[in-house]
Amino acid sequence: MARTPKAIPEAPPWVSLPPELYAETIDNLVTFSHKTTNSNIPAGGVRLAPAQALKLPYVSARTLLAAGETPDLDYTANAGKIATVVKQLRQVREGKSTAPADEARHLLARLADGSQRGNEIGTERVSLRARQLLLPRPDGSYVAITPLSASGVSRSIRLATRAHNETLRTPSDTDTSKLQRISTAVFGLGGANPQNVGSLVREMQRPLVFFPPAENRQVKAALAQHFQGIPIRLPRPLLVEFRNWCRAARARNGGLIPTDMRTRNEESANVRQIVDAVLAQGELARQRLLEHVDVLPNGGSPLVSINADPIARGLVDPDLRDRDWPRTFATRLAALIADFRFGDEHGDFHFDQQDLYQLQAIAEDAAR
Repeated sequence: MARTPKAIPEAPPWVSLPPELYAETIDNLVTFSHKTTNSNIPAGGVRLAPAQALKLPYVSARTLLAAGETPDLDYTANAGKIATVVKQLRQVREGKSTAPADEARHLLARLADGSQRGNEIGTERVSLRARQLLLPRPDGSYVAITPLSASGVSRSIRLATRAHNETLRTPSDTDTSKLQRISTAVFGLGGANPQNVGSLVREMQRPLVFFPPAENRQVKAALAQHFQGIPIRLPRPLLVEFRNWCRAARARNGGLIPTDMRTRNEESANVRQIVDAVLAQGELARQRLLEHVDVLPNGGSPLVSINADPIARGLVDPDLRDRDWPRTFATRLAALIADFRFGDEHGDFHFDQQDLYQLQAIAEDAAR
């Protein structure tokens, strides 16, 4: 069921005020107010001039000026009739006032003139209540920066957010299938009487809220494997089986592994099982990378970063193996097998150099 559109409120009655009060108020309007930082800070602020516009791809007071939009100005302190003056000036600017036509034209011209002139109020000294950032300079010194908020920018963002969310709520010809509602939070600003901070303080009380994407462990693992490859992880069950075979072979030959053909074939079968298991780890990693190639740098070309360990690269992607890869892979694998620590009562491998050469030869042949 379509939502019933809200009734447009009637323009409030116009309050006649002295022209001098309007002129003085306009001269003291600012883009950035001290009180948006701390409501107890002395009144003051800065008004930007059009010459301070800045063309950059983000939203700020200066970039809005560069885009042809002048952020709403605000008062530095609420005293006397100041709030009423600023409220009526905004009504005139938005065409929502009931002011006499001549008075409205005069105020618009006066407001436009004031907006063209930059100004600083109460900036002679920095209050102890103000925040300061010390930014380093190339010569080793520092420059002190006092961050201030622009309530007019908050209003521009708030209006755009409302219009966007209203588009999602109201049926129309606009395709909203790819649009998402923009969330806002509640930010307590201004204390018990926010109006003392500024006339736009309530626009600042609804900041935008963005939620980071949830961690995808599979994507995280794929990216890690792209940049690092994968380490050689020895399959413990197969190493236990190989150790048991070595102990049995040594036991029947006076502590040495026999060199007959049957024994060599059995040793080769044990080592090849280990090699095949390690190569299977690489193939599993390759399949994972291929499944997530859309999130990899340069579309997954190469599948593993050129900065990764060459052995780890070749283990994941056979296309990245050079002519010497089987030998270097076999050398590392043999060293890892020889240094493997079981941590049980049956002890570890005890290979001499000749045994190590034999391991390397079998592993290299299996990896080709």
